[in-house]
Amino acid sequence: MEAIALVPIVEAAVLAPSVENTQPWRFALHPGEAKTASIDLFADRSRLLSVADPSGRELHISCGAAIEFARVAGRGLGLDCRVELLPDPADEDHLARLVFEGEELPTATDLSLAQALPHRYTERGPFEDRVVPDGLVERLRQCVLPFEAWLKVLEPGADQTTAAVLLGMADEIASAWESYEAEAALWRRSEPGQTDGLPAYLEERKLAGRASSFKLRGSHSSGPQSGLEEAPPPAEHPLVAVIGTPGDEPYYWLQAGRALGRLLVTAAAQGVSASPMTQILEIEPTRALLTRELRLVGRPQVLLRMGYAHGEPSAPRRPIEEVLIDAPDVPQAS
Repeated sequence: MEAIALVPIVEAAVLAPSVENTQPWRFALHPGEAKTASIDLFADRSRLLSVADPSGRELHISCGAAIEFARVAGRGLGLDCRVELLPDPADEDHLARLVFEGEELPTATDLSLAQALPHRYTERGPFEDRVVPDGLVERLRQCVLPFEAWLKVLEPGADQTTAAVLLGMADEIASAWESYEAEAALWRRSEPGQTDGLPAYLEERKLAGRASSFKLRGSHSSGPQSGLEEAPPPAEHPLVAVIGTPGDEPYYWLQAGRALGRLLVTAAAQGVSASPMTQILEIEPTRALLTRELRLVGRPQVLLRMGYAHGEPSAPRRPIEEVLIDAPDVPQAS
């Protein structure tokens, strides 16, 4: 077997979602010998949201999703992949090592998930009036289990109402918190050609054409609104779900991110998109209330709305050379 090409795997990894599209990761490539290669993933704390995410929980979840996207890409290429989380106790920013130890014929599921990677995106607009089938919901529940995570689907009624009220509460707290708003504004992009953050066209999409009780981050902001004479947009009824873990520390945050990554590509392979609703979990009082009111065993890490949508452009990504760490065995970008 020839030396393993690692750059395509990193190109897939950086397609993972990240809070505010901060892309808080760096990669070191180690092509190694003919039958062994590895990728080290490091946190880039210069991209930490120090106000919204002082503990780095969402940074770790973002990097965990990138880890799983890389593993899915490797399996799609027929590579056996072993993931080591937090491999260096002396370096808290060394979040993972992915070791590729030879070839293994990909399954039909491996190929389907790898093919879905470039089609996965975060939906900020309205969902169609279509129900996610029970069979797929069960697949989503099962796909997070290998990562020591669980998925709770909120049934319409009391639980969804509770989540919507708490989400609105968190949004109001955040909107009144000047430093929180100022930090979020740093990641809003109005100029073309930006490679991170959230461009204006995505911000406009989440403010238009939605009739939902579930607010997206920043949807309290001013923006295009429907006039009183216009018919209201059709109500949407997305699937609402929580990903949680037994513990609440870096290891479990990474596992939550891996579970999120696997869930997103599993859903994308079936044409289902998702939108994280992060602010409810960034404000600790509303996170605690969500845990109590929904009777959750463990700690909620991600709140999602999911459904079928028309698609939209993905948020931009940094060039691959910007996320690679110089290393003796890493060819430099020309």
